[in-house]
Amino acid sequence: MRQGSLWMRLFPALWMRWAISIIVGVAAIVALVVFVEHNNNNSEAKGSTKALEREAQEARVIVGADQRPHTVVVKAGQPLGQAFVAAVRSDMDHRIKTGNIEGRLQRVQCNPSGAQAGRVAYRCVASVDDVKYPFVGVYTKASKRITYCKRDLPPIPSESIPVSARCTL
Repeated sequence: MRQGSLWMRLFPALWMRWAISIIVGVAAIVALVVFVEHNNNNSEAKGSTKALEREAQEARVIVGADQRPHTVVVKAGQPLGQAFVAAVRSDMDHRIKTGNIEGRLQRVQCNPSGAQAGRVAYRCVASVDDVKYPFVGVYTKASKRITYCKRDLPPIPSESIPVSARCTL
C-alpha cells in the first residue's frame, strides 16, 4: 500500500521539505543574478576606432553649426541690452519655427558681462518651456554690430565646448 507522494516519502519531516524548498529557491535566484551580471555589464559598446572618430567628427560639425556666430547691426538709438534681447529672440523664434527647438519662447534675458577696448560682452538666456538656452555675444562699437553665438552645454560638465572667439572678449 502506498502512502503519500515520493516527496513526502524522501523527506518525511516538514522542516526538511521547507529547508530544501528554500535552498532551491535561493539557488535559482543566485543563478539568475550571476547570469544577468555576466551578460549585462552596462559598459559602452565597443566600436571600431574609425567609426568612433567619424561620430566625433559629425558631432563637432553639428555643434559647430549650432554655435556658429550671427551678426546683427544695432539700430541707431537702440539700447544695447534691448538689441541683444531682440537678436536672441529672433534667433530662438527661427529655431522654434524650423523645428530645431520645440516649445514656446517664454523669455529672453541679457546682461553685460564685461568690456574691453571698444567691445562690450553680454550673456543671454532664452527660456523655452522652462529649458534654458545660453547665448554669449559681443558688441563692437567701431562697427556698431553685435556678434552672438548660442552656447551648447557639454553632455559631461567637466568637458568644454568652445564657442567662436568672435562671440567672446
